[in-house]
Amino acid sequence: MGGHIIETQKLSKDFVRGGRSFRAVNEIDFAIDEGEFVYITGRSGSGKTTFLNLLAGLLEPSSGSVYIGGKDLKEFDDKQKSNYRNSYIGYVPQSLGTMPNLTVLENVMLPMSLYNNSKEGVGRASALLDKMGILNLKDEFPKSLSGGELKRVLLARAIMNSPKILIADEPTSDLDKTTTDGIMSVLKDINSSGTALLIVTHENDILVHSDCIYNMDDGRLVK
Repeated sequence: MGGHIIETQKLSKDFVRGGRSFRAVNEIDFAIDEGEFVYITGRSGSGKTTFLNLLAGLLEPSSGSVYIGGKDLKEFDDKQKSNYRNSYIGYVPQSLGTMPNLTVLENVMLPMSLYNNSKEGVGRASALLDKMGILNLKDEFPKSLSGGELKRVLLARAIMNSPKILIADEPTSDLDKTTTDGIMSVLKDINSSGTALLIVTHENDILVHSDCIYNMDDGRLVK
């Protein structure tokens, strides 16, 4: 299982709804390498977010495996999974998951603060906010930010610990063209620095500069 940042084999996830079982992710074989830029498209309910949550270790697979550095994620204990999510990957969820009681700067610093109580991350967090074009908002609280500004905060937080891969679920949804272009410019810069990107989107307009595009349908992933 070596050579890939993340690899899956026969990865599946079943849920029960209305007393009946259904398969949200269906025996997916997938791999992404260092510096790759990969999109996943597909209609709502096709299993995209469930797949991302499996890759991030937020859900346990019903069957199959997720391999990280050649090791099955199922073999990780809770501390190893936490370290994996905090340093190996950056994850931008579809929902705007900022901490409302923390300032923008404190939100971005959170991944580093979890493992280091010093203030050494202030400089890096400020630099990332500057890169995102929102350094002027560092002392604001999330409730005063627009949707596009919040997405930039989440992106900055996701790359605070220089992850090997950035996973983003609909990072440009419900944004105007100017804001979308700004977000995509940031993502391309992140990718050009060597970080792999795995982006889920419904928007065909942003399907550019990628190495590969997959479509998800009924839990299956197809190029």
